[in-house]
Amino acid sequence: MRAQDILDALSRSDIVKNIDVIALVEEPGKQALRARAIMESGFTLHVTEAFGKGFRSYSYHLQKNEKLVRRLDNAPHWPQMKTFPHHLHLTGEKDVRECPELFIKDVLLEIESIIESEGDR
Repeated sequence: MRAQDILDALSRSDIVKNIDVIALVEEPGKQALRARAIMESGFTLHVTEAFGKGFRSYSYHLQKNEKLVRRLDNAPHWPQMKTFPHHLHLTGEKDVRECPELFIKDVLLEIESIIESEGDR
């Protein structure tokens, strides 16, 4: 995966209205991306990815009205989880669930589902 692949997936998504690239680093053997995507229904997705040979660090932080909706990341904070280091934060820092490793396409599908379910209310 490359940082440009993440930006391309965001650009192709029907639920993304605007993308702000905050930082993009592309060096031999490593890449890093920080971006903010303004989405439908008032959601904002903050994307942080860094990867290279043998490592990947990520955080996908979804919020609405400045409030956490979901954050998927692999910070090594919850070693007791079967999916360690991958996990999902729901409504707060302590509301954490097991979650497999996810990529931008998976995250966008999850957000589409959240937006659809919100429309059903």
